[in-house]
Amino acid sequence: MPARYTRDQIISIAIQQARLANWEANDMPDGVVLPNAFAIQWLQDIVDFWHHHVPFSATVSMSSFTITAQQSSITMASDFILDVRNGLYTQGIVNDTLSYVKRYRLPLQKFLNRKYASQRATNVTTPLWYCIAGDDGVITTQYQTMLITPTPTQAVQAQLWQYKLPPPLEAGHKPKLPSDFAGIEYVKLRGLEKYHIIPPGTAKTFADTLIATAKVNGLLNEPEDDEIPFDEQVYIRASGYQGYMWMGPQ
Repeated sequence: MPARYTRDQIISIAIQQARLANWEANDMPDGVVLPNAFAIQWLQDIVDFWHHHVPFSATVSMSSFTITAQQSSITMASDFILDVRNGLYTQGIVNDTLSYVKRYRLPLQKFLNRKYASQRATNVTTPLWYCIAGDDGVITTQYQTMLITPTPTQAVQAQLWQYKLPPPLEAGHKPKLPSDFAGIEYVKLRGLEKYHIIPPGTAKTFADTLIATAKVNGLLNEPEDDEIPFDEQVYIRASGYQGYMWMGPQ
């Protein structure tokens, strides 16, 4: 989803389209966007709003980390929004970078059932399931946490595929939005609201409509399976068994 315009170019176009002398004098005198311009925060608002409401593939990244022995809770990064479904992988063989195995995300209630049914005191080489629940307990950060079970009794390497927020916008950054129009129009509407040209909330209505339209049209979603899959938790294939063993004795 490549963008054409940078942060300041989007703001400049929005201000020029609004044709408000007071706004231009405050945010962009002499044709240069000031560091304290109102429009910088407005553009950041729509970028963050879009990323939170429609996590999409352009914002996916993979992080590697170590799950230490007896660690049952992992603090997510400050820019973490959402994991890719079943996006946690752990090494099946210690120090073998080609042995990563997918682990499964569960709803909290199912996770708790598995947690108390699967935990052992020794010889737990890797977690099998995870759940995103709770936070780090620090009021100034409140980073989300990942719960894992069974708790490994030795260190294990892990990878997590996740959606994340982009860094704060700088002058030369190109915002990740569905189109430059979305940023230009939202910033323009916020400016018109501030100077009482249009009713308050018009920009929010535009943003809501943008999100709803994208979801209805299936834009930026992960591609759907081209077949109806079995539930991987119900029909999980155990090591050493044939793929049809879930059907019972033959």
